[in-house]
Amino acid sequence: MGNYNNFESEFIERTIMLIDQYYDIVNGYHFDEQFNYTLMINCFLGLIIMPKEKILKLIPETRLTQQFKKEIGLELTEIGENIKNLRELIDELRHSIAHFDVNIRSENDRNNIDWIDFNNKKKNRLVAKFKSTELRPFLNYYSGVMLGKLHKKKKHMKTTEYLGPE
Repeated sequence: MGNYNNFESEFIERTIMLIDQYYDIVNGYHFDEQFNYTLMINCFLGLIIMPKEKILKLIPETRLTQQFKKEIGLELTEIGENIKNLRELIDELRHSIAHFDVNIRSENDRNNIDWIDFNNKKKNRLVAKFKSTELRPFLNYYSGVMLGKLHKKKKHMKTTEYLGPE
């Protein structure tokens, strides 16, 4: 794949494609050579930080109700009580990731990655405790929302561009 024509939307699309490609081949590797959560955290970093810097206002302020959390794949994930909507969650996740306030937890002695905690040490509070298996569905949902918003913005810009004198 060549250069970007539309960096923001293509970066999101390519990142999701990268995750999908990895999951297509990961089972061909021994368990100790599978780095799915390393890849997922790297992609999470890119998808949360890069587009947010360019298009924060496009992130919907949808309330984080139990029903909505279920729809976006976050049934077991705990969101900090001070975070009320999706835009706030993304903003707080961005700060947590940018300052590497991230902890990995395992539920057993095998040291599997079961939970990924995002914190805000500066404010001494929890941002979110993601069940590791819910990271990919959340990224897919969030990416879909952002791509929809970017395509709508691009379409709107084309219809309202200045066309010059007649």
